[in-house]
Order: sequence, then structure tokens, then C-alpha cells
Amino acid sequence: MFAAARPTGPPVARGRLPLIGHGLHMWRRPLEFLDTLTAYDPVVAIHLGPKPTYVLTSPDLVHRVMVSDAARFAKGRSFEKLRDYLGNGLATSEGSFHLRQRRLMQPAFHHAQIAHHARTMARLATDRASSWRPGQVIDVTREMYDLSLAIVTSTLFSTALDEQIAAEIRSTVPLVLRGMYTRVLDPTDLWQKLPTPGNRRLADAHRRLRRVIDHLITSRGGGPPAGEPDLLTMLLTAGDGTTADTMTDQQVHDEVVTLLVAGTETVAGGLAWLFHELGRHPGIDRQLYEEVRRQGAAPLDFDRLAQLPYTRRTVDEALRVRNPGGVTIRRAVADVELGGHHFPRGTEFIFSALVLHRNPRYFPEPTRFDPDRWLPDRPAVPRGAFLPFGAGSHQCIGESFARAEMMTTVAAVASRWRLEPVPGSRVRGVMTSTNHPTGLAMRTRPRTATAPF
Repeated sequence: MFAAARPTGPPVARGRLPLIGHGLHMWRRPLEFLDTLTAYDPVVAIHLGPKPTYVLTSPDLVHRVMVSDAARFAKGRSFEKLRDYLGNGLATSEGSFHLRQRRLMQPAFHHAQIAHHARTMARLATDRASSWRPGQVIDVTREMYDLSLAIVTSTLFSTALDEQIAAEIRSTVPLVLRGMYTRVLDPTDLWQKLPTPGNRRLADAHRRLRRVIDHLITSRGGGPPAGEPDLLTMLLTAGDGTTADTMTDQQVHDEVVTLLVAGTETVAGGLAWLFHELGRHPGIDRQLYEEVRRQGAAPLDFDRLAQLPYTRRTVDEALRVRNPGGVTIRRAVADVELGGHHFPRGTEFIFSALVLHRNPRYFPEPTRFDPDRWLPDRPAVPRGAFLPFGAGSHQCIGESFARAEMMTTVAAVASRWRLEPVPGSRVRGVMTSTNHPTGLAMRTRPRTATAPF
């Protein structure tokens, strides 16, 4: 039995508007609004509809919801909306089906497989960096998106996409992501039913994306490619060979959609923010370059990534201060007690890695970019305070893949170029279902023996 509810609940975030609550803030300036929530601890209420949703700002509460008491929580109503776009893949499924799918997919992300994929990552990152010209101004976000797309599709399908298919994916995925985010924020579920130009574009983009993925799967033909199996082969052959323990074509389709969307947008956003921070901090860029230079000119393989501790810390700091993820939503499936407050079954909770990672209680000077805060002799970060890839049974299955991709890419670029900010550029964060920078124009300056920095 729970104690009687207290007369006052958690505080309500500032800026609530009549009827729409905090929905306008989450739509127009979500990153700035989420940043203000670090002032609250451990729970703060926001209104995205008639009922409040509670944002968890305490690492301990997030750990309880995601790990120790995870059985008392399910994915919220927002994830149900996402199934229209992502199907029933790992990002949206739950319960016994989720655990089964995760078990079937786990071999595709084994250490040996990541080591194989790291060679592909290094080759493609080297090719991308080698294609730039001295003094060229590049859109870093677009470059990282195209590179991440090439890496995901090459490891998924063992072959480069032809330009028409690549263009379809480049044009449809951002529209689908933006539409997903808009639908999640709509408390009435009415906006999606209106025949607006935006809704028509979303429906068309979603239809085209699914058609492309169907084509990529069916074009596999009679069997897998020669050599090491790619991710698609491992999905198609996952299980013990029995009908009860293999994936249907639809399940493979849903997992491919999830890997393609999540594996492209999130890593691309993280890399773009990382180069933005290196551009703003020449001293950190110099240390990272010196570490990479000592490894020699050969493309890095997976084992040699362990010899880049400063690069690893720089990646971690970028994931902390500029986390590319969105928000995680959970719904209580039973009455729960959190932060000294009683919440009935059906209450929805949100946590944002951005809020946790920029909370000054756990990260002094939280907006300062400092890779050395991750040195082994520094105070340990409380569990639940640093969650760049989630936690518990729903932790991102591709974490090792994403980390390898980020490290091989930053090493390939930093060994050849210093990316310098372009004066007058206005960089700002944009939230769809991920956090990525726009306006990130940077100039390439070649590293030379006389001017490495």
C-alpha cells in the first residue's frame, strides 16, 4: 500500500501556456527548454496535453525506471505512435517480443562483427576526408550524414548504394523523423489527420522510404554476398533455423528501418557536434591530432582504437555536452513512488540525456567542453547521470558500432584536416527525433609538417 498522496505534487516547469501547456516550447525551442529543467530536482511536471507528463532530472530515478524497476514501466503512448513509421523494431517493441528480437540480433553486434565493420568505417571515412579540397567550406552536418548513411548501408548490405537510392534515403529520412517528432508532440492526435501539405509530404516520404527498403531486401536475391556476412544476412539467418525462432520478412523490414534511421541520424548528429566543438577548442583539437598522428598513416582497425584514450574521452564529452539523442518516454504500468511523490498507473515519465548530461550537480561547469573530466582519476559519475545510449534492456544495441564509427571518423578527418569555424556562421541545434546542428559551415585546412595545427 502507498502512503496518502501529498497535497502538493512535483513543481511545474515555467512557461506553461493556456490550453497548449509547454507544447509550443517543445516544438519551437526544445533544446533550450529542456536545458532549463536542470534547475529542478528530482521531478518536474510539463504539460503536453490535458494530463501532466513528468520529467525525471535525477540519475537515481532514471536508473530505477530504466533498470532496477524496469518491469513497472512500459514504453509510453508516444512510442505507439512511432510504430506507424518504424514498425515493431527494437526501438518501439517491448516485453517478450523485444527480448526475443534483441537476442536474435545480438550476434550481429558481437565484438568480431564490429571489428570487421570498423575496417569498412575507416575506409569510407578516409575516402570522404580525402575528397575535400584545401580551403573548401563544407556543410559538416550534411557531410557526416552522407558518411553515416554510406557506413550503415555498406555494413547492412555489403555494397554501396546507387545514387538514386541514396538520394531517396537522404530526402525521405529527415522528413520522416520530423514527422515522427511532430506526431509525438501532438496531444490531440488531430493534426496528423488534416490534409496539410506537410502531412502529404510526410505520407509520401514514408511510403518512398518503405519502398526503398523493400527493394534493398528483395534485391538480395538467392543468397548472401560472398565473404563476411553483412547485417542483413545476419538478420535473415538469425535464430536456430526453426520457424518459431527466426524473423519474418516483416520483422526484418522493421529492424532494417530502425537501424537505417537510428544508425544514420544519431551518429551523424554526434559527429557534427564533435567537429563543432573541436573547431571552438583548438587546444583540444591539437591534443587529439597528436594522439592520432602517433598511430601512423594506416587506417585504424578496431583493436588500435583502444590506443586512442584521448580521442575516446573527446567522443564521450561530445556525447555528454551535445548529446544527439532525443527524449525517452516510459509509462507506469502500476502505481509507483518516485522522488517522494505517488503516481497512479498510466502516468508518463520523460527523461532527456541532455538534461542529465548538463546538470551542474553531477557535471561542474556543464557547458564547458572538457575531455579530461573523463580521466580515470576524476570522481566517478553517478549511475544514470551519463546515458548517451540509454540503459537497461532497452540500451542501444548498436552502442559499440556507433562508438567505433565516431572514433574512426574523427581520426580519419583529424589526421588530414583541421576544420575551422567560418566567421559569421550561426550554428544552432535542431531537434527532430534527434539533436543535430544546422548552419555548421566549416573550412578545411590541411595538416602539414610546418602547420599541423
